[in-house]
Amino acid sequence: MKPKHLIILICIAVVLGIIYMAQQGKRKDAAGTAGSRELVPADFSSDNLAAVKLERGGKTVTLKQTGNGWAVEERYGYPADTAKLRELFVKLCDARIAQTLSLIPTQLEELSLTPEKATVMTLTDKNVKLLQRFVFGSEHGNRPDSAAPYGMGGGSGRYLQLADGRNVVVPERFGEVDASLTDWLNRDFFQVSDLKRAELRRNGKSEWVLTFKDGKPVLSGGIPADKELDETKASALKSAYSWIRFSDVADPKAAPGTTGMDKAPELLLTDGDDLVYTVRPGAGADDNYFLRVSVAWKGEAKRTVPAGEKPEDKKRLDAEFAQTVKERQEKAAKLDKALSPWTYQVEKSVFDVSAGTRDGFLKAKAKTEAPPATDPK
Repeated sequence: MKPKHLIILICIAVVLGIIYMAQQGKRKDAAGTAGSRELVPADFSSDNLAAVKLERGGKTVTLKQTGNGWAVEERYGYPADTAKLRELFVKLCDARIAQTLSLIPTQLEELSLTPEKATVMTLTDKNVKLLQRFVFGSEHGNRPDSAAPYGMGGGSGRYLQLADGRNVVVPERFGEVDASLTDWLNRDFFQVSDLKRAELRRNGKSEWVLTFKDGKPVLSGGIPADKELDETKASALKSAYSWIRFSDVADPKAAPGTTGMDKAPELLLTDGDDLVYTVRPGAGADDNYFLRVSVAWKGEAKRTVPAGEKPEDKKRLDAEFAQTVKERQEKAAKLDKALSPWTYQVEKSVFDVSAGTRDGFLKAKAKTEAPPATDPK
């Protein structure tokens, strides 16, 4: 082989080597870019997570991990909606960056990625060390020009700024970060689905007792001849507690006068399982209405054995009865532990049906017209 040919072959080998190295570098860059499409690093663990803070427009929601689970700090440590929090983290872990954007300050403001407009979420550990930070801007699908100039086509999603400074668009709205403070409260409450007795006590004295037999309300005590029970109002009481909701919680340390608890009567609601809900409805300041509730089981702890019952049947039925009693006692204790420490804000309609007078359940009897006189013949 001539020296000239050898030099040419060496040059070709060098060029091919350079091309190969360049291609390998591109592959590595591509792999790195693909890996950076994740919002949350693959090695991120929630085990050290102690607090989640959401800040927007001067308003803050802080969710903290406590010995009893997640709680809302701005609501006196009331239990948080863990299902909502779990859904948010699933979305963060599953989401992938659709596009990385180079934005100028005016574009950042337009996309609500500035401190004044954005929702900032920070994740910290028990030592308040920052673990992750996300800045949520406007939703992509809400923009009339979502396909341009810095969108991701016509799909829906959200603009974010990551902790490393990248501005990105993600095909996920993350609606949970827009939830109000009270939306983060755990909405588990109580329901009296099978009301069989209601009694209102004021200053230790019974004002009225309403019972429900086969769904029909009966008001105890005498009723004036020209009056009758207004079944619509009795049913309103029953309906109010079969679907009761609360809108907020009050400071547990608030003075009783601010929530109306200093003058609140007691409404005792007994359901079909003999759980007794003692409700104290109070009218607070600024037309806010509150209630407190405690729960106890007050049924028969011992089964009445009918005459002639067989021994083998008695043993089985006694065991079943004891199990039922245990389950109902445990249910009452669990509800009481969750509900009794708190003062709940409710709608005025709940207060009205809970603290009404006995006369409020009565209405004037409809007058019956006498039949027309007939002509004697």
